[in-house]
Amino acid sequence: MRNTYVTPAPSVIIDLSPIAMLKGEASWKWVEKVEQAWREQQDPLAKFYGVADNSLWHRFLEDSDDRRSLNDWKRRKIARSVSWADPEVVEIANHFQEAVILTTDLYRDLRGDHPWLQGTDRVWAPVLVGDVISFQQLDYSPITDYEISLHKEESDLTPKGLRSSEARDALTLEWRCANTTCRWSKSNLIEEDPAFQDGKVVCPSCRNPAIQIGPRRRTKEVVLLLEGAEVDRLPIPEGSVLTVGRGRGVGRYDVREILNENDANRFSRDHLKLTNIGGRIVVEDLDSKNGTQIMKEDRLPSSILASVQEFLEPNVLLVPAGGSLSIRLSGKRRPRGTYEPDLATPPFLREEAN
Repeated sequence: MRNTYVTPAPSVIIDLSPIAMLKGEASWKWVEKVEQAWREQQDPLAKFYGVADNSLWHRFLEDSDDRRSLNDWKRRKIARSVSWADPEVVEIANHFQEAVILTTDLYRDLRGDHPWLQGTDRVWAPVLVGDVISFQQLDYSPITDYEISLHKEESDLTPKGLRSSEARDALTLEWRCANTTCRWSKSNLIEEDPAFQDGKVVCPSCRNPAIQIGPRRRTKEVVLLLEGAEVDRLPIPEGSVLTVGRGRGVGRYDVREILNENDANRFSRDHLKLTNIGGRIVVEDLDSKNGTQIMKEDRLPSSILASVQEFLEPNVLLVPAGGSLSIRLSGKRRPRGTYEPDLATPPFLREEAN
C-alpha cells in the first residue's frame, strides 16, 4: 500500500465510489451534495479527503465533468485512486484517528486487520430521501472472527477479477499454473483462488494461464489462537486427518512450534484428532491426559469425552489441555491446500513462543 499520510490532516474521509453511485448511476454531483450537506449539518470547517476505486473513472462518461471533478480533487491533493479503495480508506482513518468515514460499507472483511472497527462510532452513511441528504451513523457492532473470515474471503475476489458468473464458476475447480518458473509450479495445484483476466482463468501469482485439474476438494480450514491471537491457519482437505499434540510427522501439528515448554507439556503426544468428513470437521479427543474442552456461545464449557466424535461448528472454540491454545473453524468457504509440517527443523531449534 502506498503512503497513506496526507496533508493537511483530514477530518472526513470519503469512500468516493459508493458515494458517487448513491443513486445507482455514477455521478460526481452526489460527492458534491454530500460534501455540502456535511458542512451544513455537521462541520462547516471540515477538511475532506477522498479515495476512489480505479473502476470509478470508467463508470463516468468520457470527457465528462465527473472525470474532470475527480481529477481536480487529485490535483488539489485531496483524493487518490487505487485498485481497491476499502483498505486504503481504513488505513488512512487508522492514522488520522479523529477523522470520520463517509461510506455505505460496513468493512466486515477488514475488521481482523483493524480491530478498532469493531464497535466504532466513526463511520457515517449519507441517507438520500428524494434529493435531500442527511447522515446516519452506521452500526459497527462487533462480529465474530468466523464472520470476518467469511467476508474477507469474498472481498479478496474483487482484485482477482472474479465478479462474473463465468469467473465464479472457476472457483468450483482446482487449477495448476502452466508457468514452470512460478512459485506454484512446485505444487500439484494452486493453493488459493485463481484469478480471471481477459475472459480466461490465470494464476493469481504470475497471471499466466492456469490449467484445469478437476473439481475443488471440500477443504476446510481451522484457525489456531494463542491467548486469543491468531497464530496459524491449517487447511484440512476432505478425507484427511490432522493430529494435534507433541508429536512430529506427516499429518501432525506439533504444538511445541508455538507453545512454551510448560504449556506444551500439558499436551499428550497424540492429543486430539481433526478429520474432514464430507466437508465437515470432526473432532475427537484421543484419551489425552488433560482433555479437550468445547466452548459454545452463551454456554458453560464442556469436555469432549475420549474417543467420542463431535462436529466442529462455527463460533465454537476448542480448548485442548486447558491452556492458552484454542482452535476454531475458519469462516472461509473455499480454503485450499494441505497443511505440511516442517520436518527438517527440530522443535528445540525453532523460535519459542512466550
